[in-house]
Amino acid sequence: MLDLKTVLLIFGVVFLMLAVARAVLRKQKMQPSSQIKSAPVGASEAKPRMTDEQFKKSWRSLSYLMLLAAAGNLYMLYNSVVGALETGSYFLWIDALFSLAAAVIAVLIWRLHHRSLVIAYLIVTVIPIMFFISTGHSLDGIIRLFPLVLVYFAVKPVWEYID
Repeated sequence: MLDLKTVLLIFGVVFLMLAVARAVLRKQKMQPSSQIKSAPVGASEAKPRMTDEQFKKSWRSLSYLMLLAAAGNLYMLYNSVVGALETGSYFLWIDALFSLAAAVIAVLIWRLHHRSLVIAYLIVTVIPIMFFISTGHSLDGIIRLFPLVLVYFAVKPVWEYID
């Protein structure tokens, strides 16, 4: 059975993610669409391209989710190092390295916004998640999903326009 502290932590993180995602979506809908020119009737099937200015505005409003994901990875790093010092587990040291790498990659995505960095972030976060879940530590694996979900919410709207 999960203790109350863990349940509240999971609920708080999920609630925060939903609230932030809802605020970002509202902000995106409220932005004036006067910059987008109306397409001819025949070309209405084609998806309109985002201009560089629109991409920068969208990225500015979504990019704080990347920093929040990096902070989450730093929290995982802290927990892994504390656990490794207490137990001497070599896997927790490896997990600490993966968490540090994920935090660095999240900051690089925030600054550079490249698709290859997003894929690298996915790989670096999924490996510890798979190991934790396969060894029966599903709660640790689920907690490591939250930064990955934040990156998804940040990258999904602008994926087609990232280099």
